[in-house]
Amino acid sequence: MAIAAVASRLLGVMREATVAALFGAGDAKAAYVVAYSVPFFVQRLLLGGTLSIVFIPTISRYLTRGDPEETDRVVSNLLSLVLVVGLGMVVAGQLLAPWLIPLAAPGFSRSPELVELSVELTRILFVAMFFLGLSLFLAGYLQSHQQFTVPAIAPLLFNAVIIGASVALAPVWGIHGLAVAWVLGTAAQCAAQLPAAAGAGLRFRPRLDLRHPALREVVRLALPAMLGLAVVEVNSYVDRVFASYLPAGPVNPVAVLDYAYEVVQAPVGFFAISIATAIFPHLSRHASAGDLEALRRTASLGLRAAVFATAPVLAVYAAVPDLVVRVLFERYAFTPEATAAVASGVAAYGVGLVSVACYTVVTRVFYALHDMATPVRVGAGMVVLNAALDWVCMRWWGFVGIALATSAVSTVNVAVLLWLARGRLGSLEGRRVGSTVARAAAAAALCGVAAWAAAHAAGAWVDPERLRGQLFQLGCGLGAGAVVYLVANAVARTEELQVVLGVFRRGAVSPRA
Repeated sequence: MAIAAVASRLLGVMREATVAALFGAGDAKAAYVVAYSVPFFVQRLLLGGTLSIVFIPTISRYLTRGDPEETDRVVSNLLSLVLVVGLGMVVAGQLLAPWLIPLAAPGFSRSPELVELSVELTRILFVAMFFLGLSLFLAGYLQSHQQFTVPAIAPLLFNAVIIGASVALAPVWGIHGLAVAWVLGTAAQCAAQLPAAAGAGLRFRPRLDLRHPALREVVRLALPAMLGLAVVEVNSYVDRVFASYLPAGPVNPVAVLDYAYEVVQAPVGFFAISIATAIFPHLSRHASAGDLEALRRTASLGLRAAVFATAPVLAVYAAVPDLVVRVLFERYAFTPEATAAVASGVAAYGVGLVSVACYTVVTRVFYALHDMATPVRVGAGMVVLNAALDWVCMRWWGFVGIALATSAVSTVNVAVLLWLARGRLGSLEGRRVGSTVARAAAAAALCGVAAWAAAHAAGAWVDPERLRGQLFQLGCGLGAGAVVYLVANAVARTEELQVVLGVFRRGAVSPRA
């Protein structure tokens, strides 16, 4: 699973690099970003996110009862519900797309051609979301049967198909070819899991008994689950709504922010979520046992590890964002103007990187306490704050202001949650966390300086206009920054160094660290 996850992330980077090379950061990519966001939002609420929160625990509970016939009835009912909701979502998307796009990107109204293109892409991508929802159901079914290999490998096929189909179809259908590639990729991900699901015992018999206790429970739990997901998803779309009002030149602000957000979120997915996942079982055990002291200690450990792991990434994004973006994206349709714009967005979003990493940890504390409502309520307030700051900051600094506003809101968000968690648990070892922040900030500053100096010095030995030269520069910068950061923390005897290494070496951490 670990190998497949890393490989999938690498293929995901290759997929985004392919899209950048084919379509750059212009209006066509902006239309695609908006077109993708609409069906993905609907799919996440109706199927994707709700599946993991509601459907899968329901299947697992019936499996543990040891009644195969009743389990088959439950699975058939749930799969029928997924198919009905998924098909209904596709039909509704075809009909409502002309009304959904103006809501998702009201600023596009200045360009009827851009709105029309977004509508066409949205209709295609709703089909992809149907296959994605079904694929998630199959993955959950396999995981509930303790089969993890196929669900872990299927995303590799998904990314590989999208890359190949995009290259093949883009010269013929343009940006529409990318949307079709997504349909093919999600269909391939779904098809790859069908044989394994059948081997695990999946026997689909169409039935939709809404009076069945399992379906009644799903319907009862789905609404609060969707409301919670809506807060998180809506907040991620606020930036796009405001960016759609900004004037587009050689690059479109919507496309620029999408690229920048993807670059900044990549290390969060690898470092912060890995750390949060590693400590979550400990948090849950301590919460269930009522051991608040151990819960506080483990929460403090997670926060310190998240700060330690992501601080040097922030330093690199601040020191050489243009080099990172150039290596990842600048070729063919992705122009130097796009690189400069996306690099500014990366630096601005990067300011909030450590806060986002800490958010993944502190929310696990509330989840361990079976408190889903507090992060949702705080998140709802952050949506309003984000909208207000976006409106103010974009008037001064354009799309960079939008990214800075989001970083500021991320910091406020985690600060409020930490304050509320402290009220529930008492001290979260504030002095130890503060000491880690201070040491990590100092080491990260040295890391940034070293990365910048090494990258620029390496430029004298290679041609910085060629990819090989850029890779050499970036490798030198990252290597120098990493060495300086690790040495600085080793000299300071930072305990988080051993904790983070343990997370990735063993997949677990000791709550006593």
